[in-house]
This record gives sequence, structure tokens and C-alpha cells, in this order.
Amino acid sequence: MQPRLKSSKKWTSLPQEVTEQIQEVFKQNFQKDLGKAQVVVEGRLYLEEIVLRVGYLEPGHLAQNNFEVSIDYSPESENAALETLHLCVDVAASLMMEYFENDRELDLPEKWAEFPFDNHKVWLQFSTVNSDLEKQANELLGEETDALLQGDFEVEFEIDAESSEDDDGEGSSGNGTLH
Repeated sequence: MQPRLKSSKKWTSLPQEVTEQIQEVFKQNFQKDLGKAQVVVEGRLYLEEIVLRVGYLEPGHLAQNNFEVSIDYSPESENAALETLHLCVDVAASLMMEYFENDRELDLPEKWAEFPFDNHKVWLQFSTVNSDLEKQANELLGEETDALLQGDFEVEFEIDAESSEDDDGEGSSGNGTLH
């Protein structure tokens, strides 16, 4: 998974609990369209952006269809990581929904391109990179696969498996919610 910004060198992965929760939300909401496909969720937190990849891999296929989202992020803002991650999930879900509604035919950029989304600037790209094969290849080549950021860069995500109410009193979609 490649970041959009050239300055994004070091990163930390989203916690496994968070990626599993996002994965479960996509499985539930796109169950009919995905069938037996495996949902793959990866995310990286950089100093200036969050990158989220939500993809699916159909049994017997090598190509994994990925909806990748990058959004600018500033760790100084309170709850910035969580709010930006929520926006990334919303954008990826919208892309996937539109993709399936258009019979898997959607003109998505293969390189990062800016799009407006609910008064936010987001960057999108579509790829067919198989995450598992990419990881295996990196390991065989001896490339560093986990460039964890060192220093005082720490973000915590509180996970709540129960549905919660948003500030406007409406419940969140899906079975799990990110807090």
C-alpha cells in the first residue's frame, strides 16, 4: 500500500481490532454483492495522512479489487485520527456501493486523484494488488514490511462492539462502531 504524499515515509498500522471491525461492517453491508469473497482491510497512519484500503478477493482469483482512500490528517487535533478514519470508511463504502450498483464497472483512477466528498477533500485510487501476495513477496525479498514510526506519535482507538448514538442522536450503521 503506497501513500499519496511523498513526505509519508514512516507509518504505523491501524490496530488489528479496528481493521477487523471495519472488515465485519463491510461483510455485513455488502454480503449479497460479495458472496464468498474475502474482505481485506488495511490501514496506515502517517504523520500527515491516513490511508485505508478496503478490498475483496474472490475465491480462486489472484486479483484483489481495492478501494483506496487517502485523507489529510493532523495528529495535533483532538479526535482527528478517529474522525478521519470514519471519513475514510464512509468514502470506501460509497465507492464499493457505487461499484456494485454499476455491475462492477466504475471509472476509478489507478493513481491518487482528488475528489470532493461531503465538503472534504479526499484522494482515491483503485488497485488490484493482492495484499497477501504482496506481503509474501516483500518477505521473500527481505524488504521491511512494518515501518513503525518511532517517537511521540501515538494514536489510540477505543473500540465498542455495540452500536452507539452519534452526536445527532442517530445510530451508526453496521454492527460495530469505531470510537
